Amino acid sequence: MDQQPTYKRLKQVVFAGIIALLFIPMIQHKFRFLEEKPLNGSYELSSKPALNKANWFSGKYQEGQDKYIQEHTGFRPGWVRLYNQWNFSLFRKASANGVIVGKENFLYEENYIKAYYGTDFLGDEKIEEISIKWKAIQDTLKRKGIDLVVIFAPGKGSFYPEYIPDRYKKRRKGKINYEVFKKQFNKQDVSYIDMHSWFESMKKDSRYPLFPRTGIHWSSYGQFLAADSITKLVSKRCNQEIPHFILDRIELPDSTLLDDDDIEKGMNIFRDIPDFQLAYPKFHPNRTQKKNDPKVLMIADSFYWGLFNANVSHFLFNDGEFWYYNEQIYPAIYQRNFGEKSAFG
Repeated sequence: MDQQPTYKRLKQVVFAGIIALLFIPMIQHKFRFLEEKPLNGSYELSSKPALNKANWFSGKYQEGQDKYIQEHTGFRPGWVRLYNQWNFSLFRKASANGVIVGKENFLYEENYIKAYYGTDFLGDEKIEEISIKWKAIQDTLKRKGIDLVVIFAPGKGSFYPEYIPDRYKKRRKGKINYEVFKKQFNKQDVSYIDMHSWFESMKKDSRYPLFPRTGIHWSSYGQFLAADSITKLVSKRCNQEIPHFILDRIELPDSTLLDDDDIEKGMNIFRDIPDFQLAYPKFHPNRTQKKNDPKVLMIADSFYWGLFNANVSHFLFNDGEFWYYNEQIYPAIYQRNFGEKSAFG
């Protein structure tokens, strides 16, 4: 007889607990009584919509409010990470745009796999046309005393093809942009640095990893080698000594630092994915820049971010600018405004 009231109270407690769980995110949304770690990645949370007659009757207020509540719900980052971790742990699937989980948890961006297999091939005629234009621009700038040099950066798909998922290996490898561009550049006599093949040639003998397991760009150690190579090229082209970095030591921490796990960070999961033991060079410039040092402008994609944040443009290239995808300009003052951030120095 005593079991009936106990069972009833238990049901009441469970019901009350479920209701409380449903209201906790609402309470967190309103009062933010617990600090939440924001999600990684490039995104912008929506702002609260303005309540006025026009927005109300057009439906814009309701749509904006629905989006606002959804994006600002209490504990949303935690639930997103839980969902992403579930997908990764059970299905080896990355809940991030364009990210592919390869063998042994090597992370790729799909575009680099496409580049390796040639599925993004521009075509022979298009590449020839671009190469002829590059040569014309290069010659025009040369007459003005400006050297223009193309740098072929390495890609993770071509550097670690052995870890690409088997479903991609069913494709027949065709022409790839890098090889045809290189052929046309040689034909048109376009100046370039081939770091793509250079990195591949160092893969077996490099003392430290040149690419991380959970990042998309060259490792901090690879960036240091790239900076040294570019500095030597600029010095040779200008026929004068320019500042360069002097290596002080190599640090080998137990965890991945800086942006060497940038893809993993973008996946927003709870558990860290094991990576190689990566090397982090510590260095200093051999001297301060002089007025007559050549100023170097870098027009590049995200592969230059690590070098730029390590003050390569500031210390070595006479405060030269970085044109990100030729759309956003980052001057040397960027480093000073943000506390001389250094990616690997």
